[in-house]
Amino acid sequence: MTYYIEKQRFDYSLDHIRDDIASAKVGEGVVEIKGKKYSTVGLRIAKLREYFGTNIATEFIVHENTDDKVMVECRINLTLETGPQFLANGFAEKKRSLNFITKTAALEFCQTTALGRACAGLGIIGDHNIASAEEIYGAKDDSNKKAEVDVI
Repeated sequence: MTYYIEKQRFDYSLDHIRDDIASAKVGEGVVEIKGKKYSTVGLRIAKLREYFGTNIATEFIVHENTDDKVMVECRINLTLETGPQFLANGFAEKKRSLNFITKTAALEFCQTTALGRACAGLGIIGDHNIASAEEIYGAKDDSNKKAEVDVI
């Protein structure tokens, strides 16, 4: 009976997270790219934390980290009275030579992408787009462009 009650509470909270993200506006954790709206990974994880606090745990597993490419898995678990419960996972793989972002921060980019995809596995996607804003922006191949860096 306890598991059933915990599952009902989880489903209820997850529905609220989905509604919050679906109703979020551009500039409030949502960006518009080529006419489509994408929620940011920051918004997705912030909503998970808002509703579940530290009962949500993210685990990152680096499957590959070479000079050529990086592959990361993110696993999301929920801590219940009965113990940790696996909820979803997401993977990201990028070639380091793809663009400026992957040349300078491939591991971090894959970590963010994998987290966004794990959230998408829970249905936390916003406007029916599994990819996050960061993933769409970072997927653009700009390897032939000179990097623009702001100096502070």
